[in-house]
Amino acid sequence: MSNLFSGSRLPLTFDWEDWFQLCCPPFDAPDALDRFEDRLEQGTEKALQLCEDLAARGTWFCLADQACRHPALLRRIQAAGHSIALHGLDHRRAFSMDRAGFREWVREGKERIEDLAGVGVIGFRAPEWSLRLGAAGYLGELAALGFAYDSSRAPLAILGDPRGPRRPHLEAGGLWEFPPPVAGFGPWTVPLWGWGLRILPEAWLVRRLRGLAASDAGTPLALHPWELDADQPPISGASRGHRFAHGAGLNGFEKRLRRLLVGLELVPIEDWLRFNA
Repeated sequence: MSNLFSGSRLPLTFDWEDWFQLCCPPFDAPDALDRFEDRLEQGTEKALQLCEDLAARGTWFCLADQACRHPALLRRIQAAGHSIALHGLDHRRAFSMDRAGFREWVREGKERIEDLAGVGVIGFRAPEWSLRLGAAGYLGELAALGFAYDSSRAPLAILGDPRGPRRPHLEAGGLWEFPPPVAGFGPWTVPLWGWGLRILPEAWLVRRLRGLAASDAGTPLALHPWELDADQPPISGASRGHRFAHGAGLNGFEKRLRRLLVGLELVPIEDWLRFNA
Protein backbone atom coordinates (compact mmCIF):
# COMPACT_ATOMS: atom_id res chain seq x y z
CA MET A 1 0.00 0.00 0.00
CA SER A 2 1.47 3.33 -1.05
CA ASN A 3 1.26 6.40 1.14
CA LEU A 4 0.99 9.61 -0.84
CA PHE A 5 -0.56 11.69 1.94
CA SER A 6 1.43 14.20 3.94
CA GLY A 7 0.55 16.12 7.05
CA SER A 8 -2.31 15.25 9.40
CA ARG A 9 -5.11 13.79 7.30
CA LEU A 10 -8.14 11.73 8.25
CA PRO A 11 -11.32 10.66 6.46
CA LEU A 12 -14.38 12.54 7.69
CA THR A 13 -17.89 11.09 7.50
CA PHE A 14 -21.41 12.14 8.40
CA ASP A 15 -24.42 9.87 8.85
CA TRP A 16 -27.13 12.03 7.29
CA GLU A 17 -30.15 11.31 9.46
CA ASP A 18 -32.43 13.32 11.72
CA TRP A 19 -32.32 13.59 15.52
CA PHE A 20 -35.04 10.99 16.17
CA GLN A 21 -33.82 8.25 13.83
CA LEU A 22 -32.81 5.65 16.39
CA CYS A 23 -32.85 1.93 15.67
CA CYS A 24 -35.59 1.17 18.18
CA PRO A 25 -39.39 1.63 18.45
CA PRO A 26 -41.10 3.96 17.90
CA PHE A 27 -38.32 5.83 16.14
CA ASP A 28 -37.79 3.21 13.43
CA ALA A 29 -41.48 2.84 12.58
CA PRO A 30 -42.54 3.49 8.97
CA ASP A 31 -44.41 6.66 9.98
CA ALA A 32 -41.58 8.09 12.11
CA LEU A 33 -40.69 10.76 9.54
CA ASP A 34 -44.18 12.19 9.90
CA ARG A 35 -44.50 11.78 13.68
CA PHE A 36 -41.39 13.66 14.79
CA GLU A 37 -40.19 17.19 14.12
CA ASP A 38 -38.14 17.53 10.94
CA ARG A 39 -34.88 19.23 11.96
CA LEU A 40 -32.55 17.79 9.33
CA GLU A 41 -32.01 21.12 7.61
CA GLN A 42 -30.86 22.85 10.81
CA GLY A 43 -28.27 20.18 11.57
CA THR A 44 -27.12 19.94 7.96
CA GLU A 45 -26.54 23.67 7.66
CA LYS A 46 -24.47 23.66 10.86
CA ALA A 47 -22.43 20.69 9.62
CA LEU A 48 -21.81 22.32 6.24
CA GLN A 49 -20.73 25.56 7.95
CA LEU A 50 -18.37 23.61 10.20
CA CYS A 51 -16.80 21.95 7.17
CA GLU A 52 -16.46 25.26 5.35
CA ASP A 53 -14.78 26.89 8.36
CA LEU A 54 -12.33 23.98 8.72
CA ALA A 55 -11.75 23.68 4.95
CA ALA A 56 -12.92 20.09 5.35
CA ARG A 57 -14.60 17.73 2.92
CA GLY A 58 -16.18 14.45 3.86
CA THR A 59 -18.29 11.48 2.87
CA TRP A 60 -21.97 11.79 3.73
CA PHE A 61 -23.76 8.48 4.23
CA CYS A 62 -27.29 9.46 3.22
CA LEU A 63 -30.63 7.87 3.95
CA ALA A 64 -32.73 7.53 0.81
CA ASP A 65 -35.97 8.34 2.65
CA GLN A 66 -34.49 11.67 3.77
CA ALA A 67 -33.01 12.36 0.33
CA CYS A 68 -36.49 11.99 -1.17
CA ARG A 69 -37.84 14.51 1.38
CA HIS A 70 -34.91 16.92 1.03
CA PRO A 71 -33.50 16.61 -2.52
CA ALA A 72 -32.30 20.21 -2.62
CA LEU A 73 -30.43 19.71 0.66
CA LEU A 74 -28.78 16.58 -0.72
CA ARG A 75 -27.60 18.51 -3.77
CA ARG A 76 -26.34 21.32 -1.51
CA ILE A 77 -24.12 18.81 0.31
CA GLN A 78 -22.78 17.60 -3.00
CA ALA A 79 -22.25 21.13 -4.35
CA ALA A 80 -20.10 21.92 -1.29
CA GLY A 81 -17.57 19.33 -2.50
CA HIS A 82 -18.56 16.37 -0.36
CA SER A 83 -18.91 12.77 -1.51
CA ILE A 84 -22.29 11.03 -1.38
CA ALA A 85 -22.63 7.47 -0.05
CA LEU A 86 -25.54 5.32 1.15
CA HIS A 87 -26.74 4.87 4.73
CA GLY A 88 -29.77 2.82 3.73
CA LEU A 89 -33.21 3.07 2.21
CA ASP A 90 -34.36 3.98 5.72
CA HIS A 91 -32.85 3.69 9.20
CA ARG A 92 -33.41 0.00 9.89
CA ARG A 93 -30.72 -2.33 11.18
CA ALA A 94 -29.26 -4.64 8.54
CA PHE A 95 -29.65 -7.72 10.74
CA SER A 96 -33.41 -7.09 11.00
CA MET A 97 -33.70 -8.26 7.36
CA ASP A 98 -33.02 -11.55 5.64
CA ARG A 99 -30.37 -11.58 2.93
CA ALA A 100 -32.76 -11.13 0.01
CA GLY A 101 -34.57 -8.32 1.81
CA PHE A 102 -31.28 -6.61 2.60
CA ARG A 103 -30.15 -6.84 -1.02
CA GLU A 104 -33.36 -5.23 -2.28
CA TRP A 105 -33.28 -2.59 0.49
CA VAL A 106 -29.74 -1.59 -0.49
CA ARG A 107 -30.41 -1.76 -4.22
CA GLU A 108 -33.44 0.53 -3.96
CA GLY A 109 -31.67 2.96 -1.64
CA LYS A 110 -28.64 3.17 -3.94
CA GLU A 111 -30.83 3.74 -6.97
CA ARG A 112 -32.77 6.55 -5.30
CA ILE A 113 -29.66 8.36 -4.06
CA GLU A 114 -27.94 8.08 -7.43
CA ASP A 115 -31.02 9.39 -9.25
CA LEU A 116 -31.34 12.39 -6.93
CA ALA A 117 -27.62 13.23 -6.73
CA GLY A 118 -26.76 12.36 -10.33
CA VAL A 119 -23.59 10.54 -9.28
CA GLY A 120 -22.56 6.94 -8.72
CA VAL A 121 -22.51 5.72 -5.12
CA ILE A 122 -19.63 3.41 -4.11
CA GLY A 123 -19.81 3.49 -0.29
CA PHE A 124 -22.22 2.05 2.27
CA ARG A 125 -22.65 2.25 6.04
CA ALA A 126 -25.47 0.34 7.71
CA PRO A 127 -27.42 2.12 10.47
CA GLU A 128 -25.95 1.42 13.92
CA TRP A 129 -22.97 -0.51 12.50
CA SER A 130 -25.42 -3.37 11.92
CA LEU A 131 -23.61 -5.69 9.51
CA ARG A 132 -23.27 -8.03 12.46
CA LEU A 133 -25.13 -10.96 14.01
CA GLY A 134 -27.33 -12.45 11.28
CA ALA A 135 -26.10 -9.89 8.74
CA ALA A 136 -22.40 -10.69 9.15
CA GLY A 137 -22.36 -12.49 5.80
CA TYR A 138 -24.09 -9.77 3.78
CA LEU A 139 -20.92 -8.01 2.57
CA GLY A 140 -20.97 -10.01 -0.64
CA GLU A 141 -24.24 -8.37 -1.59
CA LEU A 142 -22.59 -4.95 -1.48
CA ALA A 143 -19.81 -5.95 -3.86
CA ALA A 144 -22.36 -7.45 -6.24
CA LEU A 145 -24.31 -4.18 -6.24
CA GLY A 146 -21.25 -2.17 -7.27
CA PHE A 147 -19.98 -0.81 -3.97
CA ALA A 148 -16.22 -0.36 -3.51
CA TYR A 149 -16.22 -0.02 0.27
CA ASP A 150 -18.24 -0.51 3.42
CA SER A 151 -18.08 1.16 6.84
CA SER A 152 -20.58 -0.88 8.85
CA ARG A 153 -18.46 -2.82 11.32
CA ALA A 154 -17.35 -1.27 14.60
CA PRO A 155 -14.56 -2.92 16.64
CA LEU A 156 -16.53 -2.29 19.82
CA ALA A 157 -18.60 -4.44 22.17
CA ILE A 158 -22.40 -4.37 21.75
CA LEU A 159 -22.10 -2.66 18.36
CA GLY A 160 -19.63 -5.17 16.97
CA ASP A 161 -16.57 -7.27 17.78
CA PRO A 162 -13.82 -5.56 19.83
CA ARG A 163 -11.38 -8.11 18.41
CA GLY A 164 -12.06 -6.92 14.87
CA PRO A 165 -9.57 -5.00 12.70
CA ARG A 166 -9.09 -1.35 13.56
CA ARG A 167 -7.70 -0.17 10.24
CA PRO A 168 -9.06 -0.20 6.69
CA HIS A 169 -8.63 -3.60 5.08
CA LEU A 170 -9.75 -5.64 2.10
CA GLU A 171 -12.50 -8.20 2.59
CA ALA A 172 -13.16 -11.20 0.38
CA GLY A 173 -14.40 -10.10 -3.02
CA GLY A 174 -12.28 -6.94 -3.05
CA LEU A 175 -14.53 -4.79 -0.86
CA TRP A 176 -12.73 -2.35 1.42
CA GLU A 177 -13.90 -2.17 5.03
CA PHE A 178 -13.46 1.07 7.01
CA PRO A 179 -13.97 0.59 10.76
CA PRO A 180 -14.52 3.73 12.86
CA PRO A 181 -11.78 4.74 15.32
CA VAL A 182 -11.65 3.30 18.83
CA ALA A 183 -9.11 3.38 21.67
CA GLY A 184 -8.33 0.99 24.50
CA PHE A 185 -8.56 -2.77 24.72
CA GLY A 186 -11.13 -5.39 25.67
CA PRO A 187 -13.89 -4.08 27.95
CA TRP A 188 -12.06 -0.73 28.18
CA THR A 189 -12.42 0.02 24.47
CA VAL A 190 -14.20 3.33 23.82
CA PRO A 191 -15.46 4.93 20.61
CA LEU A 192 -13.73 7.98 19.20
CA TRP A 193 -17.08 9.06 17.80
CA GLY A 194 -20.55 9.76 19.19
CA TRP A 195 -20.61 10.07 22.97
CA GLY A 196 -16.86 9.38 23.06
CA LEU A 197 -16.03 12.56 21.15
CA ARG A 198 -18.58 14.49 23.18
CA ILE A 199 -17.55 13.62 26.76
CA LEU A 200 -14.09 11.99 26.93
CA PRO A 201 -11.23 14.29 28.04
CA GLU A 202 -10.49 16.75 25.28
CA ALA A 203 -6.69 16.70 25.51
CA TRP A 204 -6.72 12.88 25.43
CA LEU A 205 -8.92 12.91 22.32
CA VAL A 206 -6.68 15.43 20.57
CA ARG A 207 -3.66 13.16 21.06
CA ARG A 208 -5.53 10.13 19.72
CA LEU A 209 -6.91 11.92 16.68
CA ARG A 210 -3.58 13.45 15.78
CA GLY A 211 -1.90 10.10 16.18
CA LEU A 212 -4.34 8.51 13.76
CA ALA A 213 -3.82 11.34 11.29
CA ALA A 214 -0.03 11.23 11.54
CA SER A 215 -0.02 7.50 10.77
CA ASP A 216 -2.49 7.90 7.90
CA ALA A 217 -4.66 5.35 9.67
CA GLY A 218 -7.65 5.89 7.39
CA THR A 219 -10.14 5.25 10.20
CA PRO A 220 -13.05 7.58 9.43
CA LEU A 221 -14.35 10.07 11.94
CA ALA A 222 -18.11 9.54 12.25
CA LEU A 223 -20.41 12.48 12.97
CA HIS A 224 -24.12 13.25 12.70
CA PRO A 225 -25.60 16.64 11.74
CA TRP A 226 -28.01 16.38 14.69
CA GLU A 227 -25.04 16.38 17.08
CA LEU A 228 -24.60 20.07 16.20
CA ASP A 229 -28.27 20.89 16.83
CA ALA A 230 -28.35 21.56 20.57
CA ASP A 231 -31.96 22.80 20.38
CA GLN A 232 -33.41 19.46 19.31
CA PRO A 233 -36.21 17.98 21.46
CA PRO A 234 -35.24 15.47 24.14
CA ILE A 235 -35.45 11.79 23.24
CA SER A 236 -38.25 10.27 25.31
CA GLY A 237 -39.38 6.68 25.35
CA ALA A 238 -35.99 5.24 24.39
CA SER A 239 -33.86 3.00 26.62
CA ARG A 240 -31.37 4.49 29.07
CA GLY A 241 -28.52 3.33 26.83
CA HIS A 242 -30.00 4.99 23.77
CA ARG A 243 -30.64 8.21 25.69
CA PHE A 244 -27.05 8.28 26.94
CA ALA A 245 -25.47 7.50 23.56
CA HIS A 246 -27.64 10.10 21.87
CA GLY A 247 -27.71 12.93 24.37
CA ALA A 248 -24.51 12.88 26.43
CA GLY A 249 -22.41 15.97 25.81
CA LEU A 250 -24.60 17.57 23.14
CA ASN A 251 -24.50 21.01 24.76
CA GLY A 252 -21.39 22.80 23.59
CA PHE A 253 -20.33 20.01 21.25
CA GLU A 254 -19.97 22.21 18.20
CA LYS A 255 -17.33 24.39 19.90
CA ARG A 256 -15.56 21.32 21.29
CA LEU A 257 -15.56 19.69 17.87
CA ARG A 258 -13.95 22.73 16.29
CA ARG A 259 -11.15 22.52 18.87
CA LEU A 260 -10.71 18.79 18.30
CA LEU A 261 -10.52 19.02 14.52
CA VAL A 262 -8.56 22.22 13.97
CA GLY A 263 -5.31 21.55 12.14
CA LEU A 264 -6.44 18.24 10.65
CA GLU A 265 -6.89 17.80 6.93
CA LEU A 266 -10.29 16.14 6.66
CA VAL A 267 -11.14 14.35 3.42
CA PRO A 268 -13.74 11.94 2.02
CA ILE A 269 -13.14 8.20 2.26
CA GLU A 270 -13.08 8.22 -1.53
CA ASP A 271 -9.90 10.37 -1.45
CA TRP A 272 -8.17 7.94 0.92
CA LEU A 273 -9.03 5.08 -1.44
CA ARG A 274 -7.78 6.97 -4.44
CA PHE A 275 -4.29 7.37 -2.97
CA ASN A 276 -3.97 4.28 -0.81
CA ALA A 277 -5.85 1.38 -2.41
